[in-house]
Amino acid sequence: MKLNTRNKLILLITIVLITAILIAGCFKKSLGLKEGVIATVNGSEISEEEYEKLLDFYLSELRGSYSLTDDALNKDMGTGTTLLDSLKSEVLDTIIMERIIAKEAAANNIEVDEAELQKLYEENHLKLMEENEDYKKLIKENKIDENLIKEQMGKSLLGHKYKTFYLDKIKISDETAETFYNENKERFHLEEIKARHILVGEEQLAKDIIQKLEEGEDFVELAKEHSIEPGAQQSGGDLGYFSRDVNFVPEFKEAAFALEVGQISEPVKTEHGYHVITVEDKVEENIKFEDAKEGIKHSLKETDFQNHISEMFENADIIKRDKL
Repeated sequence: MKLNTRNKLILLITIVLITAILIAGCFKKSLGLKEGVIATVNGSEISEEEYEKLLDFYLSELRGSYSLTDDALNKDMGTGTTLLDSLKSEVLDTIIMERIIAKEAAANNIEVDEAELQKLYEENHLKLMEENEDYKKLIKENKIDENLIKEQMGKSLLGHKYKTFYLDKIKISDETAETFYNENKERFHLEEIKARHILVGEEQLAKDIIQKLEEGEDFVELAKEHSIEPGAQQSGGDLGYFSRDVNFVPEFKEAAFALEVGQISEPVKTEHGYHVITVEDKVEENIKFEDAKEGIKHSLKETDFQNHISEMFENADIIKRDKL
């Protein structure tokens, strides 16, 4: 698969997917935080400077890749919070997660060698700067700190090495995998749809778009013109293939899976606004155990790792500022 410029930058600054954590209710109030400190993790301080630097980094990437304006970032998403509010929280949680994993990695003598990080940096970022003008333009126009790119690559690489270390210790037998398969057969009935949607803030606008679609106007072009979803101008509202267990709001999933291929929905109201949905393809099949076995083992290992990360968060002494 050919990566576009946006995906190349995301690849560089994350390298691996470190498990995302929802840490509801396990933080102490910000009493006792020193001036200039935004949080502490097991007594280790996270400064406002470090936090703001990483926040600016991700904001630069979002503005460059999605052409997001300040108005879009500060618009209420219908939940009482804005995209900027969510990003601020996620950035701080990312730093907290990095600190916790770094401490655990050090306890197990896991570290990132400077030579391997430099090689990774050269083969990815520097090579792209030389060969890809769009990527180079994105970095320069948004004044993205190249040293911070390398620093974040190092943290992600450390997270990857720790995760590999932990997963290598877990052994899942064929019998355990088969028991899981037999107890969860519904999970191995594959039902996926390929869909697009247009998200707008007003029901009447959604109805007007439906009328235009019925008159033969192009769904992709209407999505690019009207959808308030970040990235819609590039994706044309494309959601790709997804199953019923995807993390979409229930109203949206119910409406999408009720559609036939080529059918256009009525306006679907969710917490995000009003959606106009169309389904482009449907896939349905039963997966045999032998075909699913390795995937089950991998999934059980991933679940074990996620539980391990969650436990580390629960046991950590974390204090966060109330308002970011």
